[in-house]
Amino acid sequence: MSDPNPNVHEAITNGDVPDIHSKILASEFILLSTSKAGENEEENVGALTAELDDVEVLIAFTSEEKAKSFVDEMEDELFSEDESVDGILVDGAAMLEYMPDGYGLLLDPELEPCSLMKPDVTASVLALQP
Repeated sequence: MSDPNPNVHEAITNGDVPDIHSKILASEFILLSTSKAGENEEENVGALTAELDDVEVLIAFTSEEKAKSFVDEMEDELFSEDESVDGILVDGAAMLEYMPDGYGLLLDPELEPCSLMKPDVTASVLALQP
């Protein structure tokens, strides 16, 4: 999968909420989910989140390659040996629909480009949802 979201980072950097909203809706993202051996997969469906500067963020990637690169690079720091990491392909509308209240969005962490959409911007983007 090539990078189908080349302008999402730019829109977030520019802070243009309607532009961010339209570009997210037109894009696909990879969310990461972890599970430990022996856990019931149905009970453990959730996307990877983090706390960054006292802000809770949903972590998402603009391509499978970027998600894999992140997992490979951060494997020893974030994931234990008995955890499996799965990538979940979601369209932008689904990601917005399930965005946790009060969370920001961290797009392509530890990679270039990387973008942080703070919770207030995320709330403004979500307010544009029908």
